[in-house]
Amino acid sequence: MSGAEDPRRARELLGALDAYRPARQAFLGALGLPASNRDPFAEFSEQLVHALLGGKLAASRVQQGHDLVLFDGRKVQVRYLANPGNSWVNEHCIRRILGVELYALVLFEAFVVAGALVFPTDELAPICAALGKRHPRQDGELQFTRRNWWAIRDHPERYHRLGMRVWLPPLD
Repeated sequence: MSGAEDPRRARELLGALDAYRPARQAFLGALGLPASNRDPFAEFSEQLVHALLGGKLAASRVQQGHDLVLFDGRKVQVRYLANPGNSWVNEHCIRRILGVELYALVLFEAFVVAGALVFPTDELAPICAALGKRHPRQDGELQFTRRNWWAIRDHPERYHRLGMRVWLPPLD
């Protein structure tokens, strides 16, 4: 970049925003959210996990702590991890949150849902052990990588036995 003014580039960017706007509005409409300036993957992930687990979405979509309360009273924190399809440039740290029993993670690869995982936050150590993790604080933290995703994706029954819920496309 030369640092010179570039009105043509500014017009291209405004045109791209004009094309994005109706698609975003349609997407938010499908989520039942007439307006939102939040990250669309965050909005989508909360709605998807709600559809998979049931319960009731939190009163405020931006509150701290949890995003969903199940019918049995357990609270769920929902997050997402997005990466390009051919490699992972992002990883995720799953942490125990005081008063929150479940941690849901929706995985996107190349803008496609690759899976949805729900971790029991009070049982992270056995999951870490099954994944062969070596990082500290495994009782309250899991440093989640692509290799971990592959292990869970390829052997979901092993992780079901450890208290996880695993959904793979088509998310049945």
